[in-house]
Amino acid sequence: MSETLVPDRQASLAWSDALLLELDFMDDTHREFVDLLATVETSDDEHIVDHFRAMVDHTADHFGSEDRWMAATQFAASNCHSMQHDVVMQVLREALKRGEGGDLVLLRDLSRELGIWFPQHAQSMDAALALHLRAIGFDPVTGVVHRPEALPEGEIHGCGGSSCSS
Repeated sequence: MSETLVPDRQASLAWSDALLLELDFMDDTHREFVDLLATVETSDDEHIVDHFRAMVDHTADHFGSEDRWMAATQFAASNCHSMQHDVVMQVLREALKRGEGGDLVLLRDLSRELGIWFPQHAQSMDAALALHLRAIGFDPVTGVVHRPEALPEGEIHGCGGSSCSS
């Protein structure tokens, strides 16, 4: 019987303070993503599809929450942050299908690539969203904006950061 995790495999990404956004509800979700990604990367062949599926499910919820927060706080439906979520989810779902069909190399390769992509996404697009949510006093549980006067006058069409067009 094989074990679920293979000790000689290394995860491409470990949680660190560099990923902190200083917004607990986002940081907790991101920490969980990093842990699930590490589980996929260190998994044996017998369990990798199940671990990848769990990561895909988590990521769909994770991105769905962020997309709802953006929609509730003046981000346009066409903003690049949400579009990136859509593209990543399409890739993850296709990879899961192929992994279920036996292409475990794809799951391993994509997992390593996610370990490269995620810090960039978190430190740019998610950091801009976190800054926006803090500025307006957004409560993710109730959806209440405690400082509505801090909402932008129009919709945010870029990613919300200074490096994106608004």
